[in-house]
Amino acid sequence: MSQGERQGGPHRSGAGRLRVLLTTANRWRQTRWFRIGGFVVGAALVVLAIAAALKPDPEALSRTLRALGDHPLWFAALFVVLPLLNWLSISASIWVLLARFGRVGMGEMLALVGMAWLLNYLPMRPGMVGRVAYHKAVNKIGVRQTGQTLLEGVVITGVVSGIMLLGALVLRGAQPIVAWSVMVLVPMLAGGAVSAGLWAKRPLIARYCASGSLRVIDMAVWAMRYALAFAIVGSSIDLSTALVLAVVSQIAMLIPISGNGLGIREWLIGVLAASLPTAALAGSESALAQGLTADVLNRVAEVLVAIPLGLICIGLIGRRLRQIRRSGAATTTPQGLP
Repeated sequence: MSQGERQGGPHRSGAGRLRVLLTTANRWRQTRWFRIGGFVVGAALVVLAIAAALKPDPEALSRTLRALGDHPLWFAALFVVLPLLNWLSISASIWVLLARFGRVGMGEMLALVGMAWLLNYLPMRPGMVGRVAYHKAVNKIGVRQTGQTLLEGVVITGVVSGIMLLGALVLRGAQPIVAWSVMVLVPMLAGGAVSAGLWAKRPLIARYCASGSLRVIDMAVWAMRYALAFAIVGSSIDLSTALVLAVVSQIAMLIPISGNGLGIREWLIGVLAASLPTAALAGSESALAQGLTADVLNRVAEVLVAIPLGLICIGLIGRRLRQIRRSGAATTTPQGLP
């Protein structure tokens, strides 16, 4: 290797140049101004989504709210309960993967994820950074190990999404109760059974399967949320469509521009909903408005849950840190965070 190659000069390989470019982009993405700019862009996209949803029908929002009030109480309650189920399932999925690197209580993980959920809406998206720092300082889990579990979670979600989408396409036209049972219960129980059988001999594979089972639940809950949201705006979508929208929502939240996919998710869902070949959504301007309205409703329900839950979780984590400072021992699990 020449001196120029060793020093990163003009003879650097294509792979080397790509690595340097990605490293530079990642550092730039983590700067304060990029994160603040991402928040501004996300908030602006939400405002534009609301404006676009109201453009073809200025009364759409008020009519949607009246439609929500016309549904039974349990229907409206589901809009609050389902985001809580997302929080529980994703927290458990992360815990299964991360607990192999250090001692992390399940209650502790619930509090950390709930805290991060709320804080990631802020301009600097401190939720994820705070969780990684907490694991390093309190649980003695390195940044690289936490990052590894994040990547594993993304891969597992991709596998689960593919399996569920394939099943949804195969079962298209089947009775909803049959399709939902097969698409949720079969992979969930299969993953749980494999995890239990391999836990002693192949613990890593067992953890992947257990995490996958929990992500099946998470994806099913997202699909239910979209089915409810579109029902409220006056459109009925089938299982396949709901799952497609659920998968796209996960992709939107991985785009590193705004926290929790703010603004990006609304527009991806709106555009996709307008292009799907369903009877209720025919690709018109009105269909785009329906898709945007549905995900704005989803966002509102999510924020209404994330604010009180996140504040409670911040309080629990704050108490945990105060107890650690008083005791001087980061390995003690305090009461309330098992």
